[in-house]
Amino acid sequence: MRIKLKPRQKNNSEAETSRVEDTREEEAMVEEARVEETSVEGDIIRETMVEDVRNKDTGMEYNREEGTTIEVDAAGDVSEDDCEAIVDDATDELDEDVGVNGISVEEEDCPNLEVLFGDMAREQEEASDADSGDDIWDDSNIPDPLSSDDDEEAAERKEMRANTIDSEELLFLGKTFGCAADFKVALLRYSLRTRYDIKLYKSSAQKLGAKCSDMESECPWRVYCSYERRKHKMQIKVYVNEHICLRSGYSKMLKRSSIAMLFEERLRLNPKFSKKEMAEEIKREYNLIVTEEQCAKAKSKLYRERKASHEVHFSRIWDYEAELRRSNPYSTVVIETIPGVTPTSKQRFDRFYVCFTSQRETWIQSCRPIIGLDGAFLKWDIKGHLLAAIGRDGDNRIVPIAWAVVEVENNINWEWFVKLLKSDLGLNNGATTTIISDKQKGLLNAVKEELPEAEHRMCSRHILANWKRDSKDPRLERIFWKIARAYTEGDYKDQLKALKAYNPGAHDTLLRTNPSAWSRAFFKIGSCCSDNLNNLSESFNKTIREARKKPLLEMLEDIRRQCMVRNAKRALVASRLKTKFTKRAHAEIEQTKEKSKVCKRYMACGNLHEVDDHDVAYTVDMDSHTCGCIKWQLTGIPCIHASCVIMEKRLRFDDFVSKFYTANMWRITYSRGIRPVQGMKLWPRLNRLPVLPPPYRLGNRGRPSNYARKKGQNESSSSQQTKLSRDRRVMTCSNCLQEGHTKTKCPNETVERPPKRPRGRPRLNFEGEPSQGVSQGQSEGMSQGQSQLP
Repeated sequence: MRIKLKPRQKNNSEAETSRVEDTREEEAMVEEARVEETSVEGDIIRETMVEDVRNKDTGMEYNREEGTTIEVDAAGDVSEDDCEAIVDDATDELDEDVGVNGISVEEEDCPNLEVLFGDMAREQEEASDADSGDDIWDDSNIPDPLSSDDDEEAAERKEMRANTIDSEELLFLGKTFGCAADFKVALLRYSLRTRYDIKLYKSSAQKLGAKCSDMESECPWRVYCSYERRKHKMQIKVYVNEHICLRSGYSKMLKRSSIAMLFEERLRLNPKFSKKEMAEEIKREYNLIVTEEQCAKAKSKLYRERKASHEVHFSRIWDYEAELRRSNPYSTVVIETIPGVTPTSKQRFDRFYVCFTSQRETWIQSCRPIIGLDGAFLKWDIKGHLLAAIGRDGDNRIVPIAWAVVEVENNINWEWFVKLLKSDLGLNNGATTTIISDKQKGLLNAVKEELPEAEHRMCSRHILANWKRDSKDPRLERIFWKIARAYTEGDYKDQLKALKAYNPGAHDTLLRTNPSAWSRAFFKIGSCCSDNLNNLSESFNKTIREARKKPLLEMLEDIRRQCMVRNAKRALVASRLKTKFTKRAHAEIEQTKEKSKVCKRYMACGNLHEVDDHDVAYTVDMDSHTCGCIKWQLTGIPCIHASCVIMEKRLRFDDFVSKFYTANMWRITYSRGIRPVQGMKLWPRLNRLPVLPPPYRLGNRGRPSNYARKKGQNESSSSQQTKLSRDRRVMTCSNCLQEGHTKTKCPNETVERPPKRPRGRPRLNFEGEPSQGVSQGQSEGMSQGQSQLP
């Protein structure tokens, strides 16, 4: 072992004296250690010597005082750094990982990779900090500190360049990988991209190599990757990127597990993806040949893995419930199952509901009484729906309150969810609560049944999409939004009149959508929210888009973790807020101040005022905090008319804004967050009977739908443009000859049809009048008889 000494600058006499004393003391300690361990073998002697040297307090203190450091590199030579040598622990080495990333590539055991990959694959010496200490003061073996620093910086720059090369280059000299499985994945992608047949060799978990499998042409392409102790990563140390062989059209690395990895996402989205289509897709995309049997085995492998994953998750659902109750006391967690055939048989999962204490109590204390309800599809193999209730805080941000997993979105499940939500939040009959949702039938019936007094608003965007399905007129959309955003009944009627003048048919169909549920002119006062869009639920569904692709427990944990992190981040933002109101409320107040300059105020007795806004007068009552435009009462923030009075009378805006928008109330919303939950390994084990996953829901029986879109009013039902559409055609009953129904549902008696008119042109009789009701045969006979007359 060569040891480098780097003395700091001293005068010559002091440095010489110190060096002599140091040398004597170090030699004495080394000699003492050698005498004590003479019976031990050489490797143990060297380790003990170094440990004794390190444990001598005087020596280490002297080195710190003198600015001298000692370091040994992995090969036993003097290191290029000026820091203490650190011996790698056995636990730092990479463990053998089988099946990581879903890759199980055919490997050939090769104990001696040096034959195939040269000297770089030679067994490296184990890193050790042991040394005899004989050459510790040999000045000839101490490298120049400046040159060693330059070499280290050059090595770092080289590594940085190697790891920042274009991502299209999958393999290059010096590239590092986190584990052997990552190297295998990169090798597989290289084989797929270049269409060369690559053969993998393995000596140990830390030494891998690959060569071109064409042995006849002796193709020189090869790559060798092994564990680099200094970086604690796998690194490519040999790479000859040269092919002289021809592409064979198949790859030995493209096995069952590799095909499963390539088609995992597509098979999750479309389980009906056949083995023939998989083989054709590989041929089209990679120009490689695989058999249909390989694709079938890959598909079966994915199915078994997903099934096993789901069974594991559902079997631990009782333990997950216990962990949630332990970590977040007083939270509501409800799991309902379908009983088995016998009392001792396994139950089947039905639905799951969770409402954390922090989310429930902070919503009751500090949030406006408005809740958005919506459902979203789950994207894992076992189909289902996620139902969620979302609130809104003082800064108009989402506050998830509760969520549930159900099999299907129907009346029973929505009624169950709303009933639990009503119990948790203490909504009673819903007299002081506002619900926003789309027009899902099960949801409408559940709210009507459980919260009969609640105000139920419909999402205007869904109403507009259904209303203008048959028309793409942009002016109709502009008129619709004017109607939806009208705060007074007068503005509502004026815009409705304009719509009738422009398009009477559209006016009639819009009235059938129940405008009182989505126009602001009919909203109740008290919610401090004028929302007529269900953006609350849409935003929440967007944040959990990736979580919905995962199995049950992983999905629930992702949603909980997102809410926990969101609460923590917003708590920090709220604690640093210096203004009286939240950021968005403050911006709205400043905007109303700016718009109020066009208004003109007229004084009246008491604290009443008349404000003129573009030749329209509004009455403002400062005592009751009301305005004739209704916006102040509906939002809780003074409108432009109230702002005009406040500014002219030099009053404080703080006294006229709802408390829900204050910074203190916003801090209360995030004062209590969701508490952390431990991992699955640390959950309590209740040893209850595991729960079976819900059955796989098959699609509709029979021929699959062609997913045709809805046709327009006068659009043909077929792709031919020469036929008129039968859509909205008036049907006539063949039994009673009345319109509006068919013969199969006719409640009337049969009506005799008039006799059919004979075919052909009517003939004249002897008197010169046309014959009526004469058959064709009689007519022909009469004509023949007439022709025989003289």
